[in-house]
Amino acid sequence: MRFRYPSSFLKLLLVGFAFAIVPLLWVFVNANIAFDNLSTQSQITISNAVEVTRASHILQEQLHLMERSSRQYFVLQDEVLFSNYNKASAKFNEVLTQLKQLTTQPAQQKNINVLSEKNSQLNLLIYEAKQSRESKAGFLDNFSQLDKQVELIIKENNMAIDAASSQLVLNTQITQKKLFLQSLVLIPLALLIAGSITYLLARPIRRMDAAIKHLGTGQYDEPIAIDGPGDLRILGQRLDWLRTELKELNQQKQQFLRHVSHELKTPLTAIREATELLHDGIGGQLSIQQSEITNILRDNSIRLQKMIENLLNYTRIKTVEQKLNLSRLYLPDVIHKVLKAHALSIRNKQLLIETNDNVNEVVADEEKLTVLLDNLISNAIRYTQISGQIKVSSHQEKNKWYIEVSDNGPGLAKADQDKLFDPFYRGDTLHKSLINGSGLGLTIVKDLIEAHGGHVALIPSYQGAHFKVCIPQLELK
Repeated sequence: MRFRYPSSFLKLLLVGFAFAIVPLLWVFVNANIAFDNLSTQSQITISNAVEVTRASHILQEQLHLMERSSRQYFVLQDEVLFSNYNKASAKFNEVLTQLKQLTTQPAQQKNINVLSEKNSQLNLLIYEAKQSRESKAGFLDNFSQLDKQVELIIKENNMAIDAASSQLVLNTQITQKKLFLQSLVLIPLALLIAGSITYLLARPIRRMDAAIKHLGTGQYDEPIAIDGPGDLRILGQRLDWLRTELKELNQQKQQFLRHVSHELKTPLTAIREATELLHDGIGGQLSIQQSEITNILRDNSIRLQKMIENLLNYTRIKTVEQKLNLSRLYLPDVIHKVLKAHALSIRNKQLLIETNDNVNEVVADEEKLTVLLDNLISNAIRYTQISGQIKVSSHQEKNKWYIEVSDNGPGLAKADQDKLFDPFYRGDTLHKSLINGSGLGLTIVKDLIEAHGGHVALIPSYQGAHFKVCIPQLELK
């Protein structure tokens, strides 16, 4: 089932935040409740233990006061002493009632009842002896039995307090384990939800980033559709509109370049023919100065023709799908044919050409291979100084073959190397060398090599420019 995005990016962010934080809030609230219950239970346990302990000690103190007052009364017959006995007895009964309310164990309740009955019986005997004015009251020794009963109650109370403390510790451990298990389940769940929301947020952004990169590299054919929140979908529609506008503008640019190139080629051909006629002396013998002017016209018309041919090749590469017309070629013949085409320029500049062919037969498109070699060699010739040196070599490694063209000219500035193969790029540095002219020669080289599945690179060198072409060995179908 397809996920339905909210209407806005902010709403998706808020929904994702809510889903991610709910499990953590549940753990937090549950932990607070559990610790609050433990706190309440511990307060009740401690308070009850303190009250029971205090009541037990008071009970024991009042019992000793009752025994001392009653014995002194029967010896001295002083009503003040008997009044002290009554006060201690009343306090004893009050504390006994309080202790009975604090205890919940049946055994403790039974011992308290036994103590209360024994105290009542002893109290009755004391009152009867007082009425009969007896001076000897042997039943007073029964206080020792009451004392033992009180000690028994205190001991049981202490045991009950220890049991309650142990139970409190056990409850704490159980609660801690329960919270740990809950955290063990819910925290990964929260992280999973957060990861899912992050993926849902990142997916349309990645799609937009890829679409923008395609637009930046001139890939206008694939429609742009962003599946995401409403505002991102609208932005995707804007990008698709921009794509269509750029595609139309690029088509207009290619059409303009194609038409201008064709329009320039016709008068340029006439200029070249007229220049050649003058150079050959058809219109009459030329003076030395006139010959120099004719040579300038001739060289620059050749250069202009090369620039127009590059424009035509570039527009054809960009507008027509590059289909290779593969055939088996003898690579040294192709290299020598290109060098022969530039023989006049090589001779005029007195260049030393060094070839080193270690590749014989290759499978490639002869026309495209000739064009790319022509651009590399013509660049080397143009920017190599008089009496300079150009080296053209080839070699093979496994299922790939390489062509290297190097010269000892001024080379290329480092600031221009990153954009060397960009169309129409011309550097602003002092060493413009390889990026003079139309700025299309190396772009065409790169496109034609990539059409063969290969690549071209500028190799670092101490002097001049050094290009290395790598093309895989193709197979004829």
